Amino acid sequence: MKQFVKRFVKRWLPAACGRLVRLFAKSDEGSGTVSGIALITVAAVMLGVVAAAGNLLICLHRAQYVADLAAVAAATALREGSATPCEAASRTTHGNDGELQSCAILGEDVQVTVGVGTKVPFASQVSKSSRAGPVACE
Repeated sequence: MKQFVKRFVKRWLPAACGRLVRLFAKSDEGSGTVSGIALITVAAVMLGVVAAAGNLLICLHRAQYVADLAAVAAATALREGSATPCEAASRTTHGNDGELQSCAILGEDVQVTVGVGTKVPFASQVSKSSRAGPVACE
């Protein structure tokens, strides 16, 4: 029995495996191309998602920055006695490529909401709010 196993392992197993490998190798011609195309497609989609997320993140930070600037400009104009502090906020917002969506005077404080355009198709604009005014010294 041992000799049969040795002979089988030495002669027949490699021959049988070789036939199986050749059989399956013939049926796999061109499958690498399909896998390559799928891999490139997945990589391109992931790159697009990362680029869109990066653009949204940058625009969110820019919207907050512009909202802070507009709120401080409006609060300064209100403190200096201007009758139209929201005009100062609007000028500041438009000067920084934003859009003033709302401006409210709350006592000595000013609250503004600013929108900034993005280059992402499903989110054409992002908005942020900011509030500014004098702080009492104690």
